[in-house]
Amino acid sequence: MMTKCPECGSSDIIPDLLVNTDAASPNHKPAYVKLIERPPEERPAGWIPLEVKTNFHAAICGACGFTRLYTKHPAELLAAHKKGYISQT
Repeated sequence: MMTKCPECGSSDIIPDLLVNTDAASPNHKPAYVKLIERPPEERPAGWIPLEVKTNFHAAICGACGFTRLYTKHPAELLAAHKKGYISQT
């Protein structure tokens, strides 16, 4: 978690802000990252891929506006990546 701005050195940090997007969504859902399981070579009928999904959070410097995005679940994303999960296209 950012406690001191790497840009200006200020400790006036606004932490843990949920990052939202209004992009074509009537519900204004938060921005997120999702990794999905690669399909098997011979996909069985009714196969549904496993997925790992997590929202973005931000920490913003109140002095200069520097912004850092992060997720609260990096270990789950890394584990899925190592299993070969891919970003949805």
